[in-house]
Order: sequence, then C-alpha cells, then structure tokens
Amino acid sequence: MNPAGRPRGEDKPDDRPQEPFLPDLSEGAETGVYLALLELLDEGLIITGDETILDANSAACKLLQRDYRQLAGRPLADIFPSERAFIEARARLFIRGEMRGAITVSLPAGGERELQFIAAPRLRPGIHALILSPLPAAGSRDDPACLPVDTVWPRLAAALSQPVIVIDDAGRITAANAAALATLGMQRDELIGKPLGDKLWVEWPAADAPPVARLAIPGREGHFTARQLAGPRPGWRLLILPPSAEARSVAACVPAEDAGSTALQLPVDVFDAASQAILVTDASNRIVAVNRAFTEITGYSREEVLGRNPSLLSSGRQETGFYADMWQTLATSGEWQGEIWNRRKNGEIFPEWLTITAVRTGQQPPRHYIAMFTDLTARRQAEARAEYVARHDILTGLPNRRLFESRFKDAVGRARLRRGSIGLLRIDVDKFKAVNQEHGDNTGDAFLQQIARRLLSSLPQAAVLARERSDTFLALLPDLDLAGATTRAADQLLAALAPPFRAEHAEVHLTASIGIALYPADGTDLETLLRRAGSALHQARRLGGNNHQRYVAENGSAGLDQADFGGGLYAALERQELEVHFQPLVDARSGRICAGEALLRWRHPELGLVPYRHFADAARENGLIVRLGDWILNAACNAAARWPTIEGAIPTVTVNVAIEQVMRGDFADAVERALGHAGLPADKLELDLDEGILATDNDHVRTTLGQLAGRGIRLAIDDFGRGLSSIPRLRRYPVRALKLAPGLVQGVGSSEDSEAVVEAIAGMAGSLGLKIFARGVSDAAQQAFLSALGCHLQQGPLFGTPLATDAFAAYLTARTG
Repeated sequence: MNPAGRPRGEDKPDDRPQEPFLPDLSEGAETGVYLALLELLDEGLIITGDETILDANSAACKLLQRDYRQLAGRPLADIFPSERAFIEARARLFIRGEMRGAITVSLPAGGERELQFIAAPRLRPGIHALILSPLPAAGSRDDPACLPVDTVWPRLAAALSQPVIVIDDAGRITAANAAALATLGMQRDELIGKPLGDKLWVEWPAADAPPVARLAIPGREGHFTARQLAGPRPGWRLLILPPSAEARSVAACVPAEDAGSTALQLPVDVFDAASQAILVTDASNRIVAVNRAFTEITGYSREEVLGRNPSLLSSGRQETGFYADMWQTLATSGEWQGEIWNRRKNGEIFPEWLTITAVRTGQQPPRHYIAMFTDLTARRQAEARAEYVARHDILTGLPNRRLFESRFKDAVGRARLRRGSIGLLRIDVDKFKAVNQEHGDNTGDAFLQQIARRLLSSLPQAAVLARERSDTFLALLPDLDLAGATTRAADQLLAALAPPFRAEHAEVHLTASIGIALYPADGTDLETLLRRAGSALHQARRLGGNNHQRYVAENGSAGLDQADFGGGLYAALERQELEVHFQPLVDARSGRICAGEALLRWRHPELGLVPYRHFADAARENGLIVRLGDWILNAACNAAARWPTIEGAIPTVTVNVAIEQVMRGDFADAVERALGHAGLPADKLELDLDEGILATDNDHVRTTLGQLAGRGIRLAIDDFGRGLSSIPRLRRYPVRALKLAPGLVQGVGSSEDSEAVVEAIAGMAGSLGLKIFARGVSDAAQQAFLSALGCHLQQGPLFGTPLATDAFAAYLTARTG
C-alpha cells in the first residue's frame, strides 16, 4: 500500500518515481520490520512508562519467567524484589540516565536473578526502552569466539509479510523472504548467498536523499522502488519493497489475469502468512478473497464472506458521512487509511487500523480493492490499563492524587452551580509505622488493603476515597447540604476501623486521626483545603488520635498551614530564624521555679513568630525532625548553662524529643555532646518523650533510654493520658515522671470524666513511684484540684507564658532578688 496517497501508473524504465515510497509508520512496512526484529531478538526488550510496562517481547518474557499478560499493562515495580529496589532502579535508569549495568529482578516462583541491561530513557516523555540479557560468563564479554552467530536477520526476513532483502557488509544477499522471492520471480538457491551485483542492479540513494533505492533485475524490463533501512551491523542494509508493489510489473499480492478473467491470483503462503488481516473485493465491492488472519480476527470463515459486501462487518459506530468521505478519498487518491470500529461474528465491536488500496491498471477504473487491517483491541486494553494505573493506587485500587484532583474539580463545578459545599477529609492511620516495624511490610500492606475497603464501604455512595501516601487517605464529600454531614461521615469512618484487623496470623487494633476542611468556607482550591485539613489532622493527633477535628483559624493565624512551611524550613535553619523560648514549671506550693520547658519558635520573615505546632508536620514530612531536634537540644542546653541559681540550684531544662531522634543510632552520644559543649550537668536535663514511644517495643529504644538514664538524665512521658492503653508499658522504660496532657487538665473543674482520669493517673503514678506534672493550668481551681492529688509541679498560663531566651533568663534573675 502507498500511504503517500496517489495511485500510480506504469513507470517507464528510465523514469524517476514521482514521489518517494513512504512507509505506513503506524501499521506499515517499516514498523513491521522493527517489530518483527524486536520479537526475534535474543535480548529481552521492555517498553515502559515511568510506572507501567507498555510492551515486552518474547525474550523478555522468557528472561523474567512470565507470560505476556503478566508484563504488558502491569506495574513496572512487579519485576523488582521490593518497592525500594524498584525506586532505586527507576532512579538509575530513567532519572540519572545510567545506560548500561546490572539490575536484580524477582522471579514469580521465588528467588531473584541478576541481568545486564542497556537503557534508552525518555524515547519520548514518559516512555523508556530497557534491553535485558543474562550476565556474560567471566572473560567472555570481549572474546570474539564467544560472540553468537547472527541468526536474527534470516529469521527476521522469513517472518515478515513484506518483501525483504538483507545485504551484508560484503555485498552478499544473506536473506530474502518468500514475499521477496515471489516479487523477484526467483528461487531461494538462486539468490541467497550470492553477490548482490550478480542478481540485481541497485541504484543506492545519495546521502542527503530520501532512503529510497531503485532496483532492476538484469535481463528484465522495469524497476523496483525499495525502502532502504540500516542493518544490525555497520555496512549491513535492508531493502523493503513497498507493499503497493502491485502497481509494478511483478506481482507479490497482485491480481494477475488470465485472458478474459479478473480473478485474483495470490501466492497462498504469502497471503496466509501475513499477520495483518487481508480482505480483497472486486470492482463491485464483493469479497473475493480473505486470508487466515481475517478469519481469526473476525470469526467469519472464508465461505461465510465470499461474495458478500464488507458492510457485514459494520459496527454502526461511524457517523453518517464517514463511509461517503472514505469512498471519495479512494476515488481521488486510490488509498484510504485510518482507525475504524468493526463487528466480529459474535457481535463484539472492536477497533482496527485499516488501510484500503485501489488496484488498477494505468488510468483504468479499479479492478479490485485490497483492505489490510490490524486488530487494536489488545493495544486499547493496554492503554486502558496504563491509564488506570496512572490514576489509581496500585496496592488498594483506590484513586490516587491525580484522579482525586480531577474529581475535586468536577465537584467544585457542581457546588458553584448549587451554591453548595464540599467536605474534604484527611485521614491518617494512627501509629501505623509501628505496625510495619512489628509485622513487616507485606502484612502491613494487607492491613492497608483492609483499611481501604472499610473506609470506602462506610462513606456515602457519591463520596470519593483516595490513597494519598503510605497510611494517609483523602475523602471527598461532594454536594453537601449541611456541614454536619462531614462530622457524621468522620464518625462512620472511625467506627469502621474499630473491629480488629487480621492478616497472616497477626491481629491488630487500629484507629485514625481525621482533619476536616470545607469548601468554600475554608478555601476554594484543593491545595488550600488540603493544608487546612492537614492542620486539623495535626490537632486530632495532638489530642491522642482516634478522633476528628474541624479546621479552625486560631487567633488570626489562618495562614499558618503545615504545607506552607516545607521549603522554608531549610532556609530557616541556614538563616538562623529559629528561636528557643522557655515556659516556667513551678512548684505550686511555694511558687519556686523548678524548670523551664524549651519551646521551638520560628521567626518567619512574613508571618512573624510561628509556634512549632504549626510546622511540626511539615518538618516531619520533609525529614527535618532530627535536625530541628538537635538544634533545640543544643540551644536549650547552652541557654540553661547560663541561668542563675535559685535557692542554690540551677533550674532544670526540659526538652521535647521526637521518636525519630531516639531511633537513630547515636542519640545518646548526641545528648552527651550537647551537655559537654554547654557545660551543663546531666541531672539538669530532662527529656520529654511522646506517649507514643510506649507503644514501641524496640530493643534499640530500650537500650538508648537506658544509656541516657544511666548518665543521670531525667526522662518523662509528655502529654500522658491520651491513650491509657500505654499504662501497662510504663515499666519497660526508665522514666521518672508523667506530664498530664493539657486536654485533661483543661477539663478539670468542668468535666467529671477528665477529673476521674486525672485522679486515676495520679494514683497509678504514686504506686509506680513516678512524679506527676501538669501542663496547661489556667486557673486557681485547677491548681487546687491538682495540688490535692499531690501534683504540685505545674505549668501553664496561670504561672507564666513562654518567654524568649534572654527574657526568661532575666525573669529568673528577678526571681532570685
């Protein structure tokens, strides 16, 4: 066929062609050559997107011990031993552009295999090629004797339906397929292995000319126009006769007429060996021939279609004028090609790429029409799978952030028309990292799948649930009539997680923290609403988890959302914008200042003084928790070393410590260095640990805390009382004190439940020999109630607000006078 577009008449022997032969680059000759080549290569070839495998040849399937369905359209991560291995390999191959090397892949039956690779990243945006082969035996890489004999090209030529001739660098014809032999009218032994010049006259194209050669057979009239392609080695070439060779004097798929006959005579081996479906009609558009691929694709036998009109395949999907335009194009140019929907015998509709060529003699009306088509069903399915993977989370099947954004835009459009609201919920599974550490990633993944199913089943039908990352989910509640609907939905989500989760002989109880933001009350774009929901989520975590909080702007600080600070924190450390403030811890009986709690503040260039709680999540998400913790530890120790003595002693300095700091290998040494550099005695430092550390059954944590306590450093549990399940675990660690959560203290005097919990904790602390401190004390009634329980060390607005380093030192000095 001739996608260049014009029917051609007989060429005179010395005429140059009016136009070069142009291959059909979507389904035509050149594409067919290279696809066949890739299939016959001994090396495995994978064409992949950033996340999803698009195609693979048979050699790749063999190397990876998978069939085609287990590769095409599947996540690229599936062929690697772990998610980490996939991420590292993707960075090497597609980001850093490593061209050659070795990678380790996983095998379905278990085990791993190391393969060498050649990578061609970014063939076009997001599309990459990866060639895989076994690692060579030692010493064989450069040994010519070990190089495999080149058998690819003869096999390639035999596999193609287009006429192909292969010429090596010595000018010998090394391969010619059946279609080429039929076109040239020669037997195989007449051609193969013979010098090209003995059998064919070839006029090669100039270097700057289109890659089209002219061929002639000595002793015969007429010329062939052939497409020239590069071969597998320097100097090798391929010659591809155009599929529209029926316009020439030698027939490959050409109607050859006996006297008075218009019957189509086709070489059966070429006709039936073609991978594309071929349908031939006469001038009246009655089917006169079909090949084997046609019957396989459509389901019709030859007998069922011969003599019938091709309209029996019509799907009814094309518009009214479609076929009129197609026939008009055929009449004017002699050729039509495009994508079309047809119908199989069983009624199934399928897409195909169709090329129709009118066969005529000179300027006579067409004698036949040749239609060649390829079933695009598998390709469309692969594209659909790739699109699905690009918009969904692989583990849970939920929408990912990309699809969530699309659904949010749709919901906003409807909300504007209805003047309605949208609820956005940010859901974080409490302490899920500890579950992964205890039970392993595979079991953790099984739990996440169960979590996703429970959350989805508890939401209204119109809601959208997405997995944002790891153990964090997003829920979109569109078309809200009442803001209270988000609260009810959040309650249902928490209730859905209440029953225990079981997977691989493990059973866990899980809870979640939920932050809620509303459109348009809390923001009109997704990024703002996510930040506001993140702020509310942070507050839910501070209250102990297993609860939900609605976003509330605090004291004009509506702009202090977590995600606003991620990038600026790095600069804040470099520009020395961080400050440490201190709040006094007082003995309520005498008013003596016993300690100062170090509180991190950021002197933001635009927002002023920002409390740590507003950028805590941003610090954690950007991996800065340990750096910030080290900074405040050193700053607090240096400041405390300069405090004046009160009644003969320096007040203790208390510093909050994140679990990430304790988990690192050298935390005890880091604390020792901070004390030594400041010149502060170890017994003047108290480290306040989050209550969540009690849920961590980790030998390293136990060892580190034991080392700290052994050096005389005091340890306390901060914000105690948010999760009373932690009480039995107190004996694991060498803690000396408990600090009541401010939420419990605030309930004293107004909530009998809070008072009962505080009494229980005070009694339990006394029986364990632990001191008890109270944070957040704001009035005299709370002070009296706590003092009556033996909780004399108190902190809060009643005793003083946080002060900057110098101001706190001056405050201490004034109290000594």
